[in-house]
Amino acid sequence: MSQLSIQHLSKAFGHTAILRDINLEVEQGSFLTLLGPSGCGKTTLLRIIAGLEQADQGRIQAGERAFVDCAAGVELPVQQRRLGFVFQDYGLWPHMSVADNVAFPLQMARVRRHDIAVRVREVLTAVRLQQHADKLPEKLSGGQKQRVSIARALAAKPGLILFDEPLSNLDANLREELGQEIRLLSKQLGLTCINVTHDRREAQILSDQIALMKDGLCHQLGAPEQLFRAPVDLWAARFLDAGNILPAATVMGEPQGTAQQVLVPRGAFRLAEDAPLQAAVISSLYIEDRYEVTASLDGHLVKVFTHQLLQQGQPIRLAVDHQQVLSYTAD
Repeated sequence: MSQLSIQHLSKAFGHTAILRDINLEVEQGSFLTLLGPSGCGKTTLLRIIAGLEQADQGRIQAGERAFVDCAAGVELPVQQRRLGFVFQDYGLWPHMSVADNVAFPLQMARVRRHDIAVRVREVLTAVRLQQHADKLPEKLSGGQKQRVSIARALAAKPGLILFDEPLSNLDANLREELGQEIRLLSKQLGLTCINVTHDRREAQILSDQIALMKDGLCHQLGAPEQLFRAPVDLWAARFLDAGNILPAATVMGEPQGTAQQVLVPRGAFRLAEDAPLQAAVISSLYIEDRYEVTASLDGHLVKVFTHQLLQQGQPIRLAVDHQQVLSYTAD
């Protein structure tokens, strides 16, 4: 069942189109990420959903309620949309304790004191911060501060939670750890979430669906594995860093119909002594549990995974799993 339906949404600033006929369905309990480069319109779309910007055309329906209906003149105020917000800079009040930060929106909503105390305990337990309830934000790590922000967003039991690059202020290890925690929490609590980011890794960790945006359009929509295994075109393949983009003749040995370039995933290359493609090693880096080798193949840089250390300048021969290769026409 759709929790949020975005229909024919458009927005311009002056003569510059920022969003152009956006159509998206966000299923209840799912996690959607708006992914794309700066200026693609993803943040503007999030702000329109939140009620912080107004669309020029289109409609946003949340369950039985219309957030936005430009044709009918409907623009539901922010406070009536029942949304939770998680910001990249945490947005915590430094003079308030963790518990008071979480309680504040409930106090503004005039919830009874006893009910506030119960709800604050519930959400701090959910994000594993109950033992830090009396601390000031300055005593917390970056990851803990973001957990407080998540707890505050959960406090009022919103129908939808909006994330604005929630992991960008954290170091790499903590970013991945907290990302996995956010996804697990969203599934445990049945939350419907929309996230904005330009970080491919963050989108993969968090999302059930990714809307890849370009120039105000939804360029490609799908599950993370769909986007990264089958980018819709060369621009998407490059932005997603989905693999090696090479001339078709270099890999296939002969022209492939109208295809001029191919995408070869890093894992589609295999080192073999009798393989047909000859390359030379440029670098060999040990990353996680394998070596990532950069090599020169017919004058083109390629990246290959292997479990053996290779030396700079070492000649290698490469075989390709052609079933994993995708063909594209030129840009």
